[in-house]
Amino acid sequence: MKSTKIIGIILSATLLFGCSEDFLDKTKLGALSTDKFFLTETDANQAVIAAYSDLKDYRYTWTIWAFGDVLSDDATYSGSAADVQAYATMESYNYPTDNGRILNRYQILFRGVNKANQAIDGISKMDVSVFKTMSKNQLLGEVLFLRAYYYHELVRVFGSVTLMTKTPTIADKTMTRTPVADVYVQIEQDLISAASFLPKKSNQIALSGAGRITKGAANAMLSRVYLYQKKYELCKTASKAVFEESYTLVPNYADVFTLAGEHGAESILEVCHYNSPTQSSAFFNNGNFHVLMMMPGGTTYGYGINQPSASLAAAFDAAGDNIRKDVTLLTQADLVLWETPANVAKLTNVRSGYWNQKYYLKPTERSVEIRNNPINIKLIRLPEVFLNYAEACAKAPTAIDGEAQARTYLNKVRTRVSLPDKNSTGDALYNDIINERRLELAMEGHRFFDMVRTGKAATAFAAKGNFRAGISDLLPIPQAEIDASGGLITQNPL
Repeated sequence: MKSTKIIGIILSATLLFGCSEDFLDKTKLGALSTDKFFLTETDANQAVIAAYSDLKDYRYTWTIWAFGDVLSDDATYSGSAADVQAYATMESYNYPTDNGRILNRYQILFRGVNKANQAIDGISKMDVSVFKTMSKNQLLGEVLFLRAYYYHELVRVFGSVTLMTKTPTIADKTMTRTPVADVYVQIEQDLISAASFLPKKSNQIALSGAGRITKGAANAMLSRVYLYQKKYELCKTASKAVFEESYTLVPNYADVFTLAGEHGAESILEVCHYNSPTQSSAFFNNGNFHVLMMMPGGTTYGYGINQPSASLAAAFDAAGDNIRKDVTLLTQADLVLWETPANVAKLTNVRSGYWNQKYYLKPTERSVEIRNNPINIKLIRLPEVFLNYAEACAKAPTAIDGEAQARTYLNKVRTRVSLPDKNSTGDALYNDIINERRLELAMEGHRFFDMVRTGKAATAFAAKGNFRAGISDLLPIPQAEIDASGGLITQNPL
């Protein structure tokens, strides 16, 4: 009997993920049953692109910084007085179960899982002879990575979640939360398989391949996943698989966060955005909505919602890290240099006095359509993998991968920004690596999760609110989802 499952991959070109027009500008697929849809390699590719699309939905990408930066000591939620008040309970670690950002992350990541499952199910059944210009294995590798990525993003915010590895049916309505360890087993399996299927970045077609997932991305993600689980030897192995490829640090740190520096030598995975004046949906625009969110309030069209903190500025100063401070923190003095006097005069909601320069575009670079600014979101960069490896070596030193190697890779990151080498050992070395993560990856959505996974959050965030270890580590399951499940989905400790 033929399947009647609805594939549900309904999207237009505004949903699609990629950089070149031939990758992005796809026609609407419509709603088809899986057996009738997965007939050609074009069908398979469009299903994969549909699975990518949730990486681009601003309701998900908003939570990268609203949780990763703002819930940490690195930033505060700014914007209007109403914006600040609405997020104050989140920043004090009293998480409302009806918070819209929490619901968005939960629903959109599960939507991504669903699309990935549909693509995996459909492409797996296709005969390899159908694929003339594309690789069946590569397409499978991309969606296996995406399923793993979406699940890791769910697990590190919500803990145990429902694990689904096939296109859902009505019978799946009774599924409950799966233990975190079991979800991680699936994440690891998916990434290992993805790494075996995917090409190296150096083998990607320069234009049409830009933005697509590669072997390096799968191994880098494995490095991150193993580190979160304290599987240090496996983290080392995955990290070294990345080092064996052609990635290198960009000599000038500032270049990484420019339009010209996108998909550069240290880029492992980016969410691609471009200026598309005809596509301005708030949710599925091809431009980067967060330039609008990060731009200083009143300057052209900025809201200034994600403002770096004085604590982060002090951390840069304490390290003598002028290069990364200047690249990361946008100041009023910078605005005087780069904006028109009229724009500077309209500046509002200054608060901390800093804004996220990694998302800032100068006036000549901005789109007329406010949601379509062309700056990519950096999901994985080589320095993170260097520091993953360094941390694993410091925490579980061996004769081959020990403290000497930890210092080597820590100092690679420091040398790039003209900082002296660290020669520390033991706990001091470990703490140096954790601090380096703060400075190198600042305002890229890592800090909250790094402090939680290392058990340092309660101390680091003490000035913000009552962070309760074992409770504040996880955000609540949205009450709407608990209600929809009839109580089968249970709540996290509150």
